[in-house]
Amino acid sequence: MITHKGPLTTEEFMAWLKDGKDMLTVKRPKTWVCFLKVPTRDGIDYIFHQDGNQRPQSLLSPYANFRFTGFYKQDEQKLYCPNIPSCAVPGWKNDPTTTAQSLRIEFCKDVGKSIEDIVNNDSADIPKGLTGNGLRAATAGYGNDPMDRSVVQLLMDSVPLDDVKFSSDYNYAGDLGDILLDYLQDRKGFADRTAAEYITLHKAEIMSVVTYANTVRERYAAILSDTDNPIHKMKQISDAVKSSGANTVRVTIEKNGTEVSIRTPAQNLIGYHRVYENCDISSADRRALMEAFGNASGYTVNDIRCITNGRNTIYEAQIPEVKQAETPAKGFTMTMGGM
Repeated sequence: MITHKGPLTTEEFMAWLKDGKDMLTVKRPKTWVCFLKVPTRDGIDYIFHQDGNQRPQSLLSPYANFRFTGFYKQDEQKLYCPNIPSCAVPGWKNDPTTTAQSLRIEFCKDVGKSIEDIVNNDSADIPKGLTGNGLRAATAGYGNDPMDRSVVQLLMDSVPLDDVKFSSDYNYAGDLGDILLDYLQDRKGFADRTAAEYITLHKAEIMSVVTYANTVRERYAAILSDTDNPIHKMKQISDAVKSSGANTVRVTIEKNGTEVSIRTPAQNLIGYHRVYENCDISSADRRALMEAFGNASGYTVNDIRCITNGRNTIYEAQIPEVKQAETPAKGFTMTMGGM
């Protein structure tokens, strides 16, 4: 047992954790704190403490309760889940990576990654979504279900195809003390074992999510390869308008050989639109649309010839040398309402 008069510095407390005896008593004129080190398994110690305001003690008091102080991992020389009485070590500052909240986040992240690695690499047990006629049937109603909107958002966000796969949202809500020793002793091994157990218990649910994720991936791959799909022009316009930083832009619209230029809020051109609505345009521009086209209704992406911001051209459509009749998109049909 070590007895120390007066409060400890952080360095003195860490030195006791590393090399000291099983007990350390910190005496002050009116208070005392006694730390106790209890080996739990190779390389990890439980640390407890008692404190009180009786006459300074040199031994553990039978009248004071034990309080948990932390887990000390010898090879890392770190105290995890620290709960240090400030009267004994007034200069102590917690390492953010050793708190209970941080360990819970890291544990969930490690288990989640292990689940993803197991599931995404398991070609024998997990179905791979729709293929062939099933995929074509699923894409025929493009825009009518949340999955289609997910595919559109992937394209608009420029998500790499390889990143479209099952992802885990594993969360451990139990008592951290139940798993912490196992996790600290072998982080990857324990995370892998926990992941395998989780998959066994939730296999049906995971298979459903994987099927959905793989179907989204196949739809996304189809639209990426279909370069004639008008949605690629929408993305080009959306990216160009966002990059310009403009609040208002001028759009030149052509229908049946007639062109009209109107000013419109830049926000109206960002994202996916089956039809670009003429919201918040001036009365003069609305009259110009009526005179040119017979109505002031919206326009499609194929009607846009160019977009400018002042003297800068933000977007200019590429006009083919020989105009041919439009054919339906190969992978997706543009039947979705405005998003």
